[in-house]
Amino acid sequence: MNVSERNEDAKYYVNAKLLRAETLQESEFHDLLTGTPEVRNLLTNLIEIHAKGFRGVVLTALVGIHINPEYDPLNDFYGCNPRAIFEEGIWYALTEKGIPCGKSDPLNVAKNISQLNEAWAKGKRPEAAALAAVHFLRIVMESKGKQQATLIDYFFFRLLRYTQQLNQQVVVTTSMDRESTRQIAGKLATFCVEYPEAGNVPQFVIAKLLALLYADSTITVHGGDESVFGTNTTSKKPADIWTSQSGEILNLYEVTVKKINLKRLDDCIDALQGLGSLGKPVTFICRIPEDTTELALDGNTRQYKGKTFDFIDIREFIFVISTLLTPAQMLDFLEELQAFVTDINISTKTKQGWNSIFQQKD
Repeated sequence: MNVSERNEDAKYYVNAKLLRAETLQESEFHDLLTGTPEVRNLLTNLIEIHAKGFRGVVLTALVGIHINPEYDPLNDFYGCNPRAIFEEGIWYALTEKGIPCGKSDPLNVAKNISQLNEAWAKGKRPEAAALAAVHFLRIVMESKGKQQATLIDYFFFRLLRYTQQLNQQVVVTTSMDRESTRQIAGKLATFCVEYPEAGNVPQFVIAKLLALLYADSTITVHGGDESVFGTNTTSKKPADIWTSQSGEILNLYEVTVKKINLKRLDDCIDALQGLGSLGKPVTFICRIPEDTTELALDGNTRQYKGKTFDFIDIREFIFVISTLLTPAQMLDFLEELQAFVTDINISTKTKQGWNSIFQQKD
């Protein structure tokens, strides 16, 4: 089959396995779990975690075995063209079923890796998930016929059940009926700092607040819908968030709640040079002083390699912008943020954090 047919086959296979999983019950795997009881805990460690890459590796390997029964994922993981079959096939099937996944899950943890073994798993985060991927695939590869098919069915059954559990999580709604703008802004600041979701939350919050601030102007805000997992260099972005007017870049904003070092400033300079934007003003929106201790700031600025970088505390930024918005705009923003947190790809920890912060007390 050609590349297009192969990728479509990958999508069809995952869809078919998920449809079959909907018809199965735990009791139907009694014999499997009696004979290989370790499989239950392996799939718990592999699937029931927020990190998506390790189950993405296993899923890609299982699809590769379907496409080519001679494929050996443990010793030649890239032999199935994992990027293509995941991004152009598997991802679509998972997304259509509402199963949490990233666009390049397996490549995030196994890029340019041939062998999936303990050496690969060592140091991965979480390491238990990486080891579970290796051990589960070994059991699959050592099995034949019906035994192998049942193992694969159980993987899809557990994946679907985990998704169903996630869908049952409730995210509380919030309003401004009994709280001032400053009180809401305080909760937003706490949520951004304590539950950043790998940087997704701060970037979403800052981008949306800026977009609302400039909603009735000719200034456009960019970057809010971009994934924070891509680097500025590889994604051709001048910054995490930036504003423009009439096609001309105005201001660049780097948003983070992690330590900022000189390497981060070097990366920023390199990205701006590559895009011809080195002369544009750059502001880091971060925690001050927590994130800037290594930079020796002078009045919340830093001169470095001929470039001036400004820094502003993310909590103060949220307070100030919130006071400039209308109550209706703030309510719209809260509804957008709640929808963002409700998304299946947002971790249970972040959802629980939202509930603990925004739960209104009687």
